[in-house]
Amino acid sequence: MKRLLSCVLAALALLLAQTSARASDQSVLDDLFTAQEWQAKGNLAAARRSLEQALHTDPANVFTALRLAQIDALLGDLDHALPQLESLLRQDPGNMLALRWKGHVLLAKGQADQAKDCYSRILTLDPDNGWAWLGIAASLLDQGTPEADREAAAALGKAQANAGEDADLRVALSDIFARLRLLANARLELERALNCNPRSANTLTLAGEAYLRLGLEGLALDSWRQALALDPAASRARADLLILLGIQAPKAQNAGDAELAARLRREMQTYDPGGGVVPAIH
Repeated sequence: MKRLLSCVLAALALLLAQTSARASDQSVLDDLFTAQEWQAKGNLAAARRSLEQALHTDPANVFTALRLAQIDALLGDLDHALPQLESLLRQDPGNMLALRWKGHVLLAKGQADQAKDCYSRILTLDPDNGWAWLGIAASLLDQGTPEADREAAAALGKAQANAGEDADLRVALSDIFARLRLLANARLELERALNCNPRSANTLTLAGEAYLRLGLEGLALDSWRQALALDPAASRARADLLILLGIQAPKAQNAGDAELAARLRREMQTYDPGGGVVPAIH
């Protein structure tokens, strides 16, 4: 569920242009973009401080309040995020972003039925909302009954049909499919996400993990190499790559291919010169 929340937040961040007229104040915009930069670096606490400053400057800015609730949710402070979202919805019951986030928070709190109500409300306003269909599917899957699972499958189909070029929604769909052990579907959604946004190191990392689970080690390594070429600080991709190289090198050695084994060891040294991520191969 944390990954779902992260994917949603990345999509919503692209909607900064939809802030209220009062957000045209430069200091508020500066704080909003600073918050986004901190978030992209993984520093959610700093992002929250920037958003608090923006809200202090413009207390009536609905978008800033929503962003603050999102960050609180990602920080795990669900009991703080939920009342913020409910306050926004009392002011604007048709705010689909707030409804969506309320659904996500309720899902994370284990209140799937109430979450489903939020997503259903979105669909009355926007029947083709892919994120809402995904939320409906997640809420149904929580029930764990054959009938609910069938309904969830139909909802997932609608989410796919309405995902379009939304790379973050494609990633979230992949996560759901992976949890259902539908690995081929998960792979397909990640590849579609990369068609939409080929420069996402996170998606490349996830694609590599999907390839590995399907036994496609060469594609997995290529994905992680691409991720690190785009973002040398992508620690998850680095760890994944080094672990797999650390498995392949002794296999090559045992198979009598000393040249390949040596090349794989050299590559490990390139990505981990100090040998601190995985044990050295002997």
